Amino acid sequence: MARHRSHSVAFERQVAQEYLSGETLHGLAKRHDLLRNLVRV
Repeated sequence: MARHRSHSVAFERQVAQEYLSGETLHGLAKRHDLLRNLVRV
């Protein structure tokens, strides 16, 4: 069974900032090994 990973607030802010800077959901998800839906949330 898959384990739930939790990320620090600092990491979440970094990903959000990268998205706001123009990075695509697909690019962020691939680089950080996340699901695109998690990036969107």
